Amino acid sequence: MLLDYLHSKYHREIEDGWGALEIGNTRKAEEHFKKVLEHEDDPSMALSDLIDAHNGLAATAREHRDFFDAWRLYREAEYLIAKEFSPLPPHLSWSDPRERPVLRTLVGLAHTSFLRNNVETARRYYREVLARDPKDHLGMSRYVAALEAGETFPDTN
Repeated sequence: MLLDYLHSKYHREIEDGWGALEIGNTRKAEEHFKKVLEHEDDPSMALSDLIDAHNGLAATAREHRDFFDAWRLYREAEYLIAKEFSPLPPHLSWSDPRERPVLRTLVGLAHTSFLRNNVETARRYYREVLARDPKDHLGMSRYVAALEAGETFPDTN
């Protein structure tokens, strides 16, 4: 199957990490993502898996309220994205497995910027997601609207 070529043998760890994070098991999620990043020099690792491992570990750091580490990890993912997509495609879709890590990175950078009280950077990243997902499948317009209204939104953790 074509998807097998987009991912590496580490993809299952990443999927398990996102699953653990989804049910609130941050410790287990962290273990899965760290396990992948321990092998980041493995030439057989797909770049999309490496990007998503950074995203996952950044998400766990954000759960721990460690916004500095979350920001650092998301920025590393953004750097890796530049290796694969330069420039970014004008449209990104959550349903495309190659583009999902890119969207996770951009949304993560937006949320983390907001939590770090960097509203202008958050606004820029939210708008970037909206520009690439004009039908707003990920619901970023509500964050932009909240920023414009000076409101806070608690679900960015």
